[in-house]
Amino acid sequence: MTWLSVLGSVLYYLSLPFKIIFDWLLVALAPVLHLGHYLLSAFLFPLRILAKFETLYIYLGVAAVIGLLTGSILHISSSILVSVFNLTPAPEETGRSAASVRAAREKKKLEQAWQSSTTRTERAKLKEDPSTEKKFSEWLEADQGLLSQTILEEDDDSEEGF
Repeated sequence: MTWLSVLGSVLYYLSLPFKIIFDWLLVALAPVLHLGHYLLSAFLFPLRILAKFETLYIYLGVAAVIGLLTGSILHISSSILVSVFNLTPAPEETGRSAASVRAAREKKKLEQAWQSSTTRTERAKLKEDPSTEKKFSEWLEADQGLLSQTILEEDDDSEEGF
């Protein structure tokens, strides 16, 4: 015999107990291995379904990237144009209701009419009278609605032939 065949025989007989133990463990653990296989395939089932829509995901992802890039470019270019041409909008007045604006307008009209029609002594008398101020403030705060307002129509003299 050659030294190679002797070495092979020795290794075979040394590994024989491990092989027998491994074969028995494989037979004993076969149900556990099958159960593990089925559990793993059940966990991977949603991924297999999602993999079927891979093309759709790629399409939607590319569309989202293009949309984000386009939106960013439009935002940057519009902000540059606004700053270059000084197109900032005027700040809007907030917190004022239509009734308060109407009341302020009416108050201004009454003050102008009052200044033109009364003398200084009459004005002084009315300013000193506390009931006038109270009545005026009650009138301004009262909700008059649309029915109490008069709608004035303008006459157009340029269309006399009709």
